[in-house]
Amino acid sequence: MSSLKCRKTLLIIGAGNMGEAMLKSWVQTQIDKISVLVLEPSPSDWLKSLFEKGLVELNPRKFPRQIDICVFAVKPQKLAEVLEENRSKICKKTLIISVVAGRDFNFFQSYFEEKQPIIRVMPNTPVSVNHGVSAIVADKSASESEIEWAKNLFTPLGEVVLLDKESEIDVVTAISGSGPAYVFNFIENLIEMAEELGLSTKISKKLVIQTVVGAGVLAKSSTLTPRRLRENVTSPAGTTQAALEVLMDRQGGWKPIIKKAVNAAYNRSRELAGRKISSGGK
Repeated sequence: MSSLKCRKTLLIIGAGNMGEAMLKSWVQTQIDKISVLVLEPSPSDWLKSLFEKGLVELNPRKFPRQIDICVFAVKPQKLAEVLEENRSKICKKTLIISVVAGRDFNFFQSYFEEKQPIIRVMPNTPVSVNHGVSAIVADKSASESEIEWAKNLFTPLGEVVLLDKESEIDVVTAISGSGPAYVFNFIENLIEMAEELGLSTKISKKLVIQTVVGAGVLAKSSTLTPRRLRENVTSPAGTTQAALEVLMDRQGGWKPIIKKAVNAAYNRSRELAGRKISSGGK
């Protein structure tokens, strides 16, 4: 985090699944560069242990005069209440980073008399093991140096992509934000199928998870397209082809199901932001 030349004060409001996932990585990689304060009404035992070790301040009664970076990681339905309660802690120079789905720049700006520098980030839960991906988009009020702060804050958590416009966040939410849940559901079902066919839970879990991990590493490192990698596994009239004929069926296969699922997530993100939903490709 080389652009943060002096120690920054970071306030995290909300330490649920995503807030804690980010915090786990920051504690490992950034604790010497940031002083962390956390507001969380129902802290986990892990978060309490960080407080007991002196690594974070948990629900402090007093706050420093200037919060350099304030990260909002609460449920969308709670954000209005949280902003109302905590906006007095935010000064003009505080960089606001939001990982809240469906709450746009205008929503945040409406709580402040002057324009605040705001950056929206859509990470996913694998950031907790430094293998996530975070998409960043900045309001016009954020400077280049503040964008760099955000980028450097999230880079240790995995990959970072910069978006050109705020509307793209809705797409990111449906693809990579919710994406781990799609993969976990696939893992669940494949493990269950392995067990149904007679394998033990231990062996089923190991086979399936390592297959997913290995396929991901191969897809990332290979110069071949995912399609070509798939074709390399598929022998004519073989077992893989038999399975793919089911999975790639135009009516009941993966493509229509994935399209329907991603559109549902995309439209929900737009609904949360008060925008019209889409019935087409987006």
